[in-house]
Amino acid sequence: MKQTLLASALLLASPSFAANWQTIHTEHFNVHFSSEHIDFAKSTAVELEIVRTKVLDQQNRALDKIADVVVFDPLNAANGFALPTSNNPVMALFTTPPQSDTVISNSSGWQQLLVLHEYIHLVHLAQPTRSEWQQKIRGVWDLYDLTYGDTPRWVAEGYATLIESKMTGRGRLFDNYSEAILREFAQQGALPTYGQLNSDEGFMAGSMAYLMGSRFLYWLEQNYSEQLVDNVWVRMRAVKSRDFDDAFSGVFGQNAAKLYRRFIAEYTYKAMQQEQTESPLNSKLWLKLDLYASNPALSGDGSKIAIVERDKKSNTKLIIYSTEDNTKAQQQFIKAQKQLLEDDAKDIPDTAPSVFKREQKQILNQINRAGIANPQWVGNNTLYFNAYSSEESGTYNKVSDIFSYNIDTGNVEQLTELAGIRRFSVTRDGETLYGERIRAGYSELVKVDLNTQTITPLFTKSLKTTYDYPTLSPDETELAYLSASLNENWQLYIQELGADTRQSVPMPNGYQYLSQPSFSQNGKSIYFVAGLNNATDIYNYHIKNNTLTRLTNGQEALAYPIEAEDGSLLYFSINADGPDVKTLTTKNRTAVTDFAVNSEAPLLMVNKHTLPPAKIYTDETVEQSDYAVLDQQATFALGTQYYSASTSLLSVGIKSSDLLKQLDLQAGYNIDLHDGALHGGFVQAKYNALNTKFKLALFDYNLDTSHQYQPSLNVDIDARGGFAAISHPLKFGQLQLIPELAYNYTDYKNGHKNWTRLSISQQWQHDRQAFAIGQSIYASIYDGRNHSRHWQGYDLATKVFGKAFNIPMFVSFEQKQRDDSDLALGGFSSNLINQQQSSEFVLAAELPYYSATAERYQGYGGGISFKEGMPWLYYKQHQLDSSVYAQSYGLKYQGDFSFGMGPAGVNDLTFNAGLSRVEGDSFEDEMRAWLSFYYSL
Repeated sequence: MKQTLLASALLLASPSFAANWQTIHTEHFNVHFSSEHIDFAKSTAVELEIVRTKVLDQQNRALDKIADVVVFDPLNAANGFALPTSNNPVMALFTTPPQSDTVISNSSGWQQLLVLHEYIHLVHLAQPTRSEWQQKIRGVWDLYDLTYGDTPRWVAEGYATLIESKMTGRGRLFDNYSEAILREFAQQGALPTYGQLNSDEGFMAGSMAYLMGSRFLYWLEQNYSEQLVDNVWVRMRAVKSRDFDDAFSGVFGQNAAKLYRRFIAEYTYKAMQQEQTESPLNSKLWLKLDLYASNPALSGDGSKIAIVERDKKSNTKLIIYSTEDNTKAQQQFIKAQKQLLEDDAKDIPDTAPSVFKREQKQILNQINRAGIANPQWVGNNTLYFNAYSSEESGTYNKVSDIFSYNIDTGNVEQLTELAGIRRFSVTRDGETLYGERIRAGYSELVKVDLNTQTITPLFTKSLKTTYDYPTLSPDETELAYLSASLNENWQLYIQELGADTRQSVPMPNGYQYLSQPSFSQNGKSIYFVAGLNNATDIYNYHIKNNTLTRLTNGQEALAYPIEAEDGSLLYFSINADGPDVKTLTTKNRTAVTDFAVNSEAPLLMVNKHTLPPAKIYTDETVEQSDYAVLDQQATFALGTQYYSASTSLLSVGIKSSDLLKQLDLQAGYNIDLHDGALHGGFVQAKYNALNTKFKLALFDYNLDTSHQYQPSLNVDIDARGGFAAISHPLKFGQLQLIPELAYNYTDYKNGHKNWTRLSISQQWQHDRQAFAIGQSIYASIYDGRNHSRHWQGYDLATKVFGKAFNIPMFVSFEQKQRDDSDLALGGFSSNLINQQQSSEFVLAAELPYYSATAERYQGYGGGISFKEGMPWLYYKQHQLDSSVYAQSYGLKYQGDFSFGMGPAGVNDLTFNAGLSRVEGDSFEDEMRAWLSFYYSL
């Protein structure tokens, strides 16, 4: 469960929620949405109540609380997630429907599948425990509530996937594409072990929790009973605390890992039996690939093939290979083996590979993590492709756009702006493309004039219909495309451009799964992949003759057929290590004579719990209101901070926020756990709904430096006051600017201090995966009054950061100056004292508060890490009034975690840890450490 939450947080990528949100109220749900998603949200509100009623009947359980549902589209991609807290359950539904060649494409409708899957998560995982004291804690403490039970990821996702299939008769359990891939894994002895079900390392590893988890649970229901599986969930909510393993073993009399091994054995046995009935496929390896690969595209002259690849580090590249045999590599191999035998005549030389890796002509790394997909050739030297651009306002974070790449110059140019174009096909002159556009849940087939940026819909858009794979014929007179309507299979059509003539391509009877159409070189026929009887095969349809033939017979999991100039067929053969490119002779064909009479999708399970046919609900009246930012949900907020140089704190408070984090509130008290060095209370507020951001803070603390772990200047400060800041973030591509105006007023024993600060922070970066460069600057000026004295000052900080060969590194410099006022070096950041609201402090975790004072501070530093997101090996030097006061070096880590929405307890977390050697002339050199975890707005 924890892994699932982290993955969802990374997926969400902190969307911005503007002020123009609305809420639909039903009996059991509050559906929140932005104005552009009103149609999807209204239909969703009806679907939610239908699903709840059917699930209650099927599960005999429901949620006691009203669930919050967020309808939006942060990634321009199909997804969703649930936050199963028993007190404030939340679902997030991404409106973009799945494409045809995904494992979630087999559904009666995206909205129905998504609502059912995420609601099952809540019903399964958000049930209250029968232990009264534990449930009371869950009711007031979000973090404890969210992680209660710690359900394995494969159990959470596998069960939701199982029910999604059982209640719709479709879904991933009954998907030909998924089954074809899993059968290939089984025949290679590569199905995941029990310990690998929750892993994301390896080809399709992240999908196995869904695919294998659901099949294992279904096997348990078939071989034991549905009731026994359900008893596991009942035991996990008992008065007696049990994790999944204890609950499972108590029901089945043996652990899940042992039964899973039996399930794998049976599944593999059936797959091997199937393999024995298959005739050999007349194909051979053409190009060996590594892990993930997709979207192959042959250049017009057939001399190059472009393929998008992604390695185990999630580095995405567009690689252009030569289609010629790599004779150079072959000669080098022969030479190496000859030298081997010359050195040792009795040695055994290496066996030559069946095909030598073809020469890589060019490589384009994804830029700024925008992705690369669907390359299309324009001529022989330019590729158009999909990548994400960022929308700086509203609710979209990423939008799919079209870019061009000149393989000779390396120049990359953006061709569309926030168009939402996914798959597309481009004319030879590169001026017009036909694509599938997706915005606000609506999938449209459109024509795009790249010169004028005019987007023209080809058909009337509807939430009932999804399009995919628009593909131009070689003579550009016809457009093939896939379309799926509610409760139907995908269907392939050929549209005559400039006319209303449309031809439906016949499909084999009983098919489920259809994708990746590709015209033959002469345009007279079209290839595609279709699924039948738990397998996928390549088919060819001759347009004029109206004949359908099958080129394979279930021997492999297949994808992306492309006809080469010599008439042979290149295709992806999917195996446990990822896809490879093979070549297939097209001479051996089997005529298809048994055709599907319509595109209606077969339901493989129908009973009294089956959901009604999918529908987009447009006529129902719903109760709608403006989003209520003052509808705050509160949680207990607990944090702790230990710093061996200064002191230790326990932070106890209450934190609240609305669902979309437009308004955050926090109040608490910091208790010193050492000797009373620092303690006090605080109140904080942050408002984010508008483009201009507001922050307020009140504080009341006592700092007595004589009670710290390490000696320092003796200072006893009683401070109470307030802080306010207003900022207006701006973003221009990779350039970010944040101007801010801040004010502080603080009362002390002997008087008061107030100051005004005007600041600007700037950051820019350019990321090419293995290599990256970036910089940031922060500059501020102060004007203040300290007792009866007027003072001025400034802060300046700059950093240069980047990566070289995937190794992160940075160098930094900062300078602070106060005229007629002192700066105090040392101490750590907390809700009482922090760099944002405390102008007199230069915080350094490895030093105690008030280690020394000066009017001018300079700091120099740098660091290196072996991997992004890991601790830094760092060095830092502190100078006061141009003299070196201290230096430190060691390991440190700082990470801020915020989910971007949902319960208050899963946002605004700050984590710091470090171990360093501190050296200086005015104190004894020693090792110092710190560990900190707390909430901060």
